[in-house]
This record gives sequence, C-alpha cells and structure tokens, in this order.
Amino acid sequence: MKRSEHTFLYIILIIAMSTWGLSWTNGKILGNYTSIPIIMVWRFFIAALAMFLVLIIRKTPWQVKLKGFPPILVSAVFMVLYNHFYFTGTHLGAAGAGGVFVTTLNPILTFLLISLVRFERPNNRSIFGLLLGILGGSILLNIWQDGWSVVFQNGNQYFVMCAVSWAFLTWISSTINKHMSTLTYSFWLYLSSSLISLFIIGDDQVFSVFQLDFIFWINLLAVSVGAMAFATTAYFIATSKLGSEKAAAFIFTVPVSAMLFSMLILNEPLRVNVLLGGALSIMAVIMINTRKNVTSIIDSDL
Repeated sequence: MKRSEHTFLYIILIIAMSTWGLSWTNGKILGNYTSIPIIMVWRFFIAALAMFLVLIIRKTPWQVKLKGFPPILVSAVFMVLYNHFYFTGTHLGAAGAGGVFVTTLNPILTFLLISLVRFERPNNRSIFGLLLGILGGSILLNIWQDGWSVVFQNGNQYFVMCAVSWAFLTWISSTINKHMSTLTYSFWLYLSSSLISLFIIGDDQVFSVFQLDFIFWINLLAVSVGAMAFATTAYFIATSKLGSEKAAAFIFTVPVSAMLFSMLILNEPLRVNVLLGGALSIMAVIMINTRKNVTSIIDSDL
C-alpha cells in the first residue's frame, strides 16, 4: 500500500474514532428531547438503512442463513440493553466521564468474560493489566473520596451496566463470522435492535420525533449514521488494509475525544480523577491487548 493511502486511512480512522467519542455528547443532548426507547428505534433504524447502502456499494451479500439468526437476535437484545444504559447514563451523569469510563472498561470486562468462558488463565501481564484497570475505574468513579456508594449515583450504575452488556455482546459476536460478514451482521443487528425497541414502545409515539427541531436530528444522525454506520465500516475496512494492531491503536483516541467534546459542547469540567483514571485504564487495555490473549476485545460502540 502506498504511503498516501496509509495517510488517508489514518485520517479516516481518526474521524471515525472521533464520531465514537462525540456520540457520548450526542447521547446527552438527545436524552433531553424524548424517551429513550423512541431514540433507540430511530437510531437503529437509520443505522440499518445506512449499513444497507454500505452493503450495496461494497457488493456485500445481505442475506443470512437461518442458523445465523439466533446469534443475531441474542446480540440485538444486548445491543438494546447497552443503548438503554448508554442513553440513561448520559442523561443522568456526565457524558465525558461516562465516555472515558465505559470505553476503557469495555475491553477489560470483555477480556475477563471471554477468559472465564474459555477457562483460560490470564498470564501475569494480563492479571496486572486487570488490576490496573480496576484501579483506573475506581479513580474514575472517585471511590476513594466518595466511597463505594458512588457506583450507584449520578448515572454511574448505568455506565457499569453499559460495559457489562457490551462484554456479553462482544462475546456473542465473536462467533458470527462463520455465518456472515461483519458488515452484514451489523445491518441485521441494527435492524433487529430497532424492531425490539419498537416493541418496547408499544404505541404511536414513535413518529413524534418529526415534531422535534434540527438539533435533535443532527445529533440523531451523528449517533446513527456517524457513530454506527460510518465509524463501524471505516474501522473494519482499515483493519483489513492496515492490520488489526494498527487499526485498534486508534480506538484509544475514543475516551480522549469523548472528554474533549463534552468539554467543548457541554461545558463539562475536566476533573483530575477522570484524567488520571482514564490514563491508567488506557494503560491497562494496552497491557491486556498487546499479547493478543483474546481477539476483538478492543471493539467499541458503536
């Protein structure tokens, strides 16, 4: 690959990861407009439409074999749970702190879950990384000053559940490649999640979004087309061109951009515990992932 192509992919990756970081601010803004199930219906539906266009442009088959639907449906349940916790957490708590906490805790919990499922004992480096991650998460939540009760305050409990539900989603998704491509899986995952969210609403309020202003729609498009369809596609294309290690390294910009956007747009203060805890958590993820103990543990939200 030419050097100019590498540079172009790096730029696209930075933009894509920035949309993941920005999505935490978008979620905070959207939560002030309407109910969470309605936001989820439209987020997933718009993302599914965008992914369908991606499949057509890339000439990727969208059909799925029958045996591929059970893991899609189970994944959709965890995707809905993740988004419910994500929107609730950003509504109640600080978007920047939540973005740093969840995006660094995701791969740590995913690694731990998959290691337990596979009955694999982590090596000493990974164990140290897990302990470092726990320390970083504790500092992020300011447990040292406010006590363990802070876990259940200010939306923090929803951020914890975000990371837990994403760990299970990643574990289920890790076996999907034998049934379909990742892009095809993303399309059906978003479409199924939209239908599940629609079932939760159970009334005609789903069309109330057309009465909302352009700020709502800008943020909705950002979390659906930007954070889900564009960022996901860009990441997987970059992975195939650059390799998983180089592409995955850019994910460490997500917590940084999440904090920066929350400061610029929401005027959230930069707290020392978020800065220090986030740095330790990023170091923990690097330590766990460098030995490739478990594949795909770094994947983030979309």
